[in-house]
Amino acid sequence: MSLAEVPSRLDDAVRSADRGVIVLAVDGLSSDVAGQTWLEAEITTLTSTLPSTSATAWLTALTGAAADVHRVPGTVYRNGSGLVHAITGAPSIPSLPTVLERHGAAVLAREIDLLTGTWARALLRGCTRIPAPAQHKLTAQAEDPPLLVANVVADLDKVSADHGFLWTYVNIDDHVHRNGYDESVHEAMLRLDAHASRWAAAGWTVVAHSDHGQVPVAADPDLVEAWDAIVREECAIPSGGAGRMRWLYPRPDRLEAVFDRVATTLGDAATVHHASDLGLPQPEAGPVVAVAASPAFPVPDPSARFEHGGVSRDEVEVPYAVWRT
Repeated sequence: MSLAEVPSRLDDAVRSADRGVIVLAVDGLSSDVAGQTWLEAEITTLTSTLPSTSATAWLTALTGAAADVHRVPGTVYRNGSGLVHAITGAPSIPSLPTVLERHGAAVLAREIDLLTGTWARALLRGCTRIPAPAQHKLTAQAEDPPLLVANVVADLDKVSADHGFLWTYVNIDDHVHRNGYDESVHEAMLRLDAHASRWAAAGWTVVAHSDHGQVPVAADPDLVEAWDAIVREECAIPSGGAGRMRWLYPRPDRLEAVFDRVATTLGDAATVHHASDLGLPQPEAGPVVAVAASPAFPVPDPSARFEHGGVSRDEVEVPYAVWRT
């Protein structure tokens, strides 16, 4: 069962809800932490996208379409003649209906609401957008998960009486990248569970799910330097992908040579694949794909303590939780 099932599950929730539906879209929460903290919920496990990264996963979760349909295979990928950053840039994305549009949802999209590119528009099309707090307030909240949850809850309580279907973005991802699933994340999710139970007792059907989990990383500086050397010496454009799944765009005459060089250079820190063998859309994804197999993998941000994008259990198993009346 994958994130592509989320729209049909939300359709069912809307049809059966007594008062309405509240959806908590929690970025970066692992299934294990959800199981430890969402104590009053019914939790099942879904599988994230390939790669297990937000740009791909949230589009799939709202449209039901896989990456080969919505054409966003990662955070950085080829779009036209060069690279595009899916979240901050302006990629070309097919016009696909979302479950939010279908039900006329009101959205507290927070960080996503402040984005101006096509990715955010594709997610939020047809919705009633409730204005986000200022960026400096969102940044402060993202650094303090209990404060973040307190603000999300206050905003939901303020607007819930006026809407029957509410979708809210809950960004713990930034904190986890820097600190992992520390005590503050557990405390925040316990508080979210308590408020979800309160809303359910008041007649709401409350749903929460994530897009991916995260795992510890410790990028090897030598591998980071070696990856950059391969890009400089062998590739037509910079590398793409995200986190623990990255790809290369070799010059046409160097594809197999680059494949072999990456496999030799990264050794047991990665497995190396042809993009077509993983089902990644072409030409968006580079034809040579490296998938992390150890914490030493050369992630794009070597300062990160936790990352995602790969295929390990903790990255791809995501919680889908329901609190009922």
